[in-house]
Amino acid sequence: MDLATFLRLTIIRISALFYSVKRSKVIFYHDLHSDFKHTDMSTSIKLFRTHINIIKESGYEIVSEITHDYGQIEICFDDAFLGLYENMNFIKKHSIPIHLFVVPSYMNRKNYINREQLLEIDKSRLIKISSHTYSHKLLDRITGQEVYRELEMSKEYLENLLCREIDSICFPEGIFNNSTISIAEEVGYKKQYTSLPGFFSYSSGTNIIKRSLVQFAGEKEFRSILRGGDHILAFWYRIKHFKR
Repeated sequence: MDLATFLRLTIIRISALFYSVKRSKVIFYHDLHSDFKHTDMSTSIKLFRTHINIIKESGYEIVSEITHDYGQIEICFDDAFLGLYENMNFIKKHSIPIHLFVVPSYMNRKNYINREQLLEIDKSRLIKISSHTYSHKLLDRITGQEVYRELEMSKEYLENLLCREIDSICFPEGIFNNSTISIAEEVGYKKQYTSLPGFFSYSSGTNIIKRSLVQFAGEKEFRSILRGGDHILAFWYRIKHFKR
């Protein structure tokens, strides 16, 4: 473990000591794997099982969408890599609700879920499908008109495919700004998911949902993040992800 990682983990664990309430929280991953990894961002099924056990032992309810400020955990996966589909038996066996953010232009590519597989997992009722834009372009690097099309095309594609409303979006690499927020609201996204850490209750009254990345978190780090230990890094994450 390098010094920077050690210091980060130490800060998170110490910060977690100052939180004592079980506030609802959104966490996110990118993929799951048993043997073969479809992305370097993938989480082993063994580690994911450990996370699920910790969540349940800590008294949280895992939900597809948070409805209360306390006691709920929402689990997100970004990009729709193939490993999630390959490990659906584990998801079904343990009845784990998942919020999956899909990039339509990635579908049918190598290492990604295809159209038929997406329709299949949509029928499981455990998977809520939302938008991750149409082609995963970084939204601070394109014009407002292009942002509008990225958000609109993804919404239209998924709604036509799944025959229901798509009202949530996750910004690629967590990058967003005030203009992005306004355009997303105009397109019809009622909830906008970021990569800024924070409890769900801290997002109340806005369309912006905070999330904590946990895909490589060991047991102690994961427990600390559930308690809010990573919130001390929110200012740094905001500098990294909120582009004026």
